Amino acid sequence: MLQIILLLLPGVLSNQWSVNYPPLSPICAARGSDVSIDCRFTYPHEQQVQQVLWCSMRSNNGYCVNEPYVYDSEANNNQKDFQYFGDKTSNCSLLISNIDQTHSGEYKFKFITRENKWTGDPGVNILVDDLRVSMSRSRENGSTMVGDSLNLTCTLSCSGNLADVQWFKNGDPIQHSEPVLTFSRVTAEDSGNYSCSLRNFKTTVSEEITINIEDVAGSPTVLIIVVFLVSLVFITAAVMLIRRRKARTQEKPVEEREEAKGSLYSTTQPQTTADNLPGAEDVQQEDEVEYSSVNIKPKDLLQVSANTEQENDSTIYSAVMNG
Repeated sequence: MLQIILLLLPGVLSNQWSVNYPPLSPICAARGSDVSIDCRFTYPHEQQVQQVLWCSMRSNNGYCVNEPYVYDSEANNNQKDFQYFGDKTSNCSLLISNIDQTHSGEYKFKFITRENKWTGDPGVNILVDDLRVSMSRSRENGSTMVGDSLNLTCTLSCSGNLADVQWFKNGDPIQHSEPVLTFSRVTAEDSGNYSCSLRNFKTTVSEEITINIEDVAGSPTVLIIVVFLVSLVFITAAVMLIRRRKARTQEKPVEEREEAKGSLYSTTQPQTTADNLPGAEDVQQEDEVEYSSVNIKPKDLLQVSANTEQENDSTIYSAVMNG
């Protein structure tokens, strides 16, 4: 008869029969953490609760009717990961320890009285994921150099900002509890493997992310490049200097020849002007005198010879005549 009344008057009696779960659903949990589901239930005062149960919708459909239950107050073989810390009056809270991905899904609470059974529907959903470390940095491409800035953020994909975390470097804890680890100017000493976990839950530790900070001054590759560039500059400068000296050496004989030619021209040119040379008149006079003597001397000799011959002829002629 009571079940018929519940069906006929659900609006009236449902105020007395209820199960209340956390308002924020689904619950996002980090793998390895403990999750507490806060739960309250109500029923008519004249009723007495005899059994309470928690079930997973992986093994049930709609209502909590099929075993195995994750918790059963009447059973002695409850799963170790599920602990009921409620009661049979109003508190139906459940603790899931060391949660992992197999615990993801919907859970519902059910209580049984002498006259009735009630399942809280809809149930509460739990999502389980791993913590992850993401990195953002000032240099978009290439390696991270000394002096760059970067942030490491501990995140849970199914949740917003985490409240309190623990950071690790190379497995050792760092005194920093904020979900964002900030490096305003990184140094070579900041290189290492970083991970995070929920505080007091080292079992939730994330996978490590490796940061390699390159020191430009101490990088062998960069040092080789610098040496190569400096050597290239010196070699280029030396080649240019040798070419300039060679060009100057080739230009010098040409200049000397031009200067010699100019000197020769300037030396020969004044000789054509007799007036500019000392003793030019004397030389000219000597030439004239010599010329005149040359012109005159043959004439005198010719006359002398002619006279001599004439005299000889006269002598011979006279001798013949006398003979």
